[in-house]
Amino acid sequence: MTATPPSPELLGARTTEPRVSYSTFFLRGLEDGADPQTAVTTAPRRWAVLAGPGGVLFRCATTDFHPHVRLESWSAEPPAPPGGWDTLDTVEFELFRHGKVQLNEWDGDPSGEPVDLGGPGVYRLRAASLGRAAARERHAAGEMFFHGTEEWLIQLWPR
Repeated sequence: MTATPPSPELLGARTTEPRVSYSTFFLRGLEDGADPQTAVTTAPRRWAVLAGPGGVLFRCATTDFHPHVRLESWSAEPPAPPGGWDTLDTVEFELFRHGKVQLNEWDGDPSGEPVDLGGPGVYRLRAASLGRAAARERHAAGEMFFHGTEEWLIQLWPR
């Protein structure tokens, strides 16, 4: 008889509202010194989530605002979030030393507390976003540095 794999367990969750510049914020390994922003130079024309060296970039619908972001760490692949998202992407990235990650604003300032994923290795990340059209409309109307409107759910687990 084959054993049933254990159900994925939510290990931790954090929320934050990073300041978005150039329509982008990112997640990177704290100890690696790698810069996932370098992935932009080879990126396809349209992307919402892009894995780079030591982390992942997230592209918002507009710039100069603060999206609401929930970052979750899981023991295994979590259930997919229910439908209704504007974007839903899954990527892999590698951490080389300690396995600690943090969300960062475009200029590198940290946003929220670090998350310890448990060690070096390859991780999967699923990112879903919604409210993109509403954020674009607010920005087009001249609003800047507003909070919320665009929301992200970012889920991490070991490969």
